[in-house]
Amino acid sequence: MRRLSRLAALGAAVLGLHALLLAWFGERLQMSAPSEPAIERLSAVYTREIVQSQPPLAAAAAPRPAARPQAAPAAPAQLPDRPEAPASAPLLADAAEISVSAEPPPASAGPQPPDFDPQAAPGSVAAAPPEIAVAASAPAVAPAAAASGPAFEWPVSTRLRYTLTGWYQGEVHGEAQVEWLRSGERYQVHLEVSVGPSLAPLMSRRMSSEGRITPEGLRPQRYEQETRQIVGRDRRVLMSLDGEGVQLADGRRMPARADVQDSASQFIQMVWLFSTRPELRQPGERVEFDLALPHRVRRWVYEVGAREPVNTPLGPLETLHVRPVPITTALPEAAAEAVRRGGSILSAQIWYAPTLQMLPVRIRIEQDASTWLDLRLSEVPQQAGSPAATK
Repeated sequence: MRRLSRLAALGAAVLGLHALLLAWFGERLQMSAPSEPAIERLSAVYTREIVQSQPPLAAAAAPRPAARPQAAPAAPAQLPDRPEAPASAPLLADAAEISVSAEPPPASAGPQPPDFDPQAAPGSVAAAPPEIAVAASAPAVAPAAAASGPAFEWPVSTRLRYTLTGWYQGEVHGEAQVEWLRSGERYQVHLEVSVGPSLAPLMSRRMSSEGRITPEGLRPQRYEQETRQIVGRDRRVLMSLDGEGVQLADGRRMPARADVQDSASQFIQMVWLFSTRPELRQPGERVEFDLALPHRVRRWVYEVGAREPVNTPLGPLETLHVRPVPITTALPEAAAEAVRRGGSILSAQIWYAPTLQMLPVRIRIEQDASTWLDLRLSEVPQQAGSPAATK
């Protein structure tokens, strides 16, 4: 009798263990198999290298009579021997606002940062609620007005590769890629970043946008973001956009203007704006649009800075340096105080090359004075077709 009791107890324990294992595997399967399928990537065969076009940027547009005063560009930052990295700023942390930007940190002896931490500390701009995380109205750039600019032909499928350097509790190295894929009026943009050895990266992130090409520029319809890491859980978020608003990663719906972009499409939308409206290339000019992030929608403004040379595999290129408008001047006092109290400040800057089909030849992603990534063009961009500026 006692033996039967022991057998029964053992059987119950085994059944309980099986139930726990089934629950655990079920949870893992739910995390690894979202209800929506992934964006099915378009294919492209790259056969051509892009060469520079002429004339140079200086002849692209006449200066405006009353341009906004432009601050002198900050001196290039130098890496310190041992910068102190805040423990609350994990590199490539939980997804979301890689290209949302706040006021770039002031120049210092330390490195300048990357914006890969949307899971910011409480009290930061990234953690601010939507009602205080909206930039104040700036002179709007109406995309429809671009129709009066020069004719613009969307490029065929294009691939840009970058060398990645940065700092996160020490020097980090890696590689990155931006791919523009096009099939008729359908487009995809894929931004991929990996830190560490190419065969076994310590961490990687892919941001993908899919949608339509319209007379007013890009109209994103789906956004997908995936983060993989050796230590910690892989993460994936999905977002859908339509003419009535945005469905965020958590299922909430938010209203958005017709010019809404996502974290990947915004880089190419600015290519279209600068190409069709040459007057926007002047220092002090601004572009503005709604930016849909996995957890919120906010109005965002970028400002054109001084023209700067950037070394590339094609030699030095003159570029448009585009950076976000300081958010602390646009937020209510409560949000500005949250920024002053500390926490992560996200920032992304882009350098566009007008003589290279307005492609981004450098992208600097910043988080704080000791967490940053710098992507610089590592090879001549390739294309699948034969537009005017290819060989």
